[in-house]
Amino acid sequence: MWGRFAAILAIVSLPVLLISAAPDAADEHIARATQLGRQNKLERAEAEYQAGLKLRPADAQAWNNLGVLYFQQQNLPWAIGAFEKAHKLTPRNSEVNFNLGLALSNNGQAQRAISYLTDAARDGVRAAEARFLLGTCWFELQEWRQAITELELARASQAGTPELLFLLVRAYRNSGEPKQSLDVTAQFLRQYPDSPLLHEMLAEGHDEVNEPEGAEAELKAAIAGSPGAPQLHFLLGYFYWRWTRFEEAVAPLEDEIRINPGFAPAYFFLGDVRFRQGNAAQAARDFAKTLELDPSYGEALLGLGKAYTELKRPSEAVPLFRRATQLLPGRVEPYNWLGRTLIQLGQTEEGRKALQEVKRLKAAGAVSTALRPGTVAAPGNSR
Repeated sequence: MWGRFAAILAIVSLPVLLISAAPDAADEHIARATQLGRQNKLERAEAEYQAGLKLRPADAQAWNNLGVLYFQQQNLPWAIGAFEKAHKLTPRNSEVNFNLGLALSNNGQAQRAISYLTDAARDGVRAAEARFLLGTCWFELQEWRQAITELELARASQAGTPELLFLLVRAYRNSGEPKQSLDVTAQFLRQYPDSPLLHEMLAEGHDEVNEPEGAEAELKAAIAGSPGAPQLHFLLGYFYWRWTRFEEAVAPLEDEIRINPGFAPAYFFLGDVRFRQGNAAQAARDFAKTLELDPSYGEALLGLGKAYTELKRPSEAVPLFRRATQLLPGRVEPYNWLGRTLIQLGQTEEGRKALQEVKRLKAAGAVSTALRPGTVAAPGNSR
């Protein structure tokens, strides 16, 4: 959820493991790449880095800077791969640890990001930013006490940015500490009375007390104040979805995708709306894009399986439902869809076993829980 709060990566100077006595062809490629990157000519810079790395594959600086280029192009999987190669070459470099942790957290891999961000927070000029990102990761994992600890450490260094205070208010509230939440809210109001995040916070408050009109008005005010901010449009679309105003959810979700094309939950909820509207083919494309961005998005696996079933492609749906049963433990729906689809395919015995699991889960008190925003992104993505 918290990619919009992430620090900005910069191309940094790192030690090169293999250095020639005089400039060689690799040096020339990498020097050109660095210059092109500074000129924001990212595709040409990428080609130069790749050429240099073919000649000198153990250049940690070049791998890091290539990762920055991928990050700037919102190609997070490739950015992560490049940063991992830089980290393997320089495992104690705080900048590489920070960059890798940031890319992982923005890609919805909060758990993996934590160890790298912890190393970056322990040592380096970006320690406060690393603490903030650690707080967002623990928040995403709904570990409120750890989130509060890291966010408070960041606040001691940063004096409280709007994003940091926004998360602290919610973390204290979610951990059952209303006094501390109110204290941070008071600081937020004093320091940032015009922040779009304040409108977002007020919108969530209206939503919690079942006042959709107030929540809608505050979110629209937040969007008006910061129309290009990622995840504000998503939150409005998500609220419309939850209020079953599906037609109205489409536009803000599409706006989110234009602003933030690497944000998996926007595709998921748009896919769910399309499926409810009877457009299984478009829903399948949206769910597939969700999984391209976040392969562990359990609800998207379930959604894609349902779309394939609707499109008369049950054999392709079965492995999706199987995987969904693993990623959504205790949920009835994946087993129900798996059992019914297996029986449809003539695999009656296995299908009945899956449906028996449905009965067992229901007897154990399992419920069909409502979806909440997903992670890279928002709290509640099933992993």
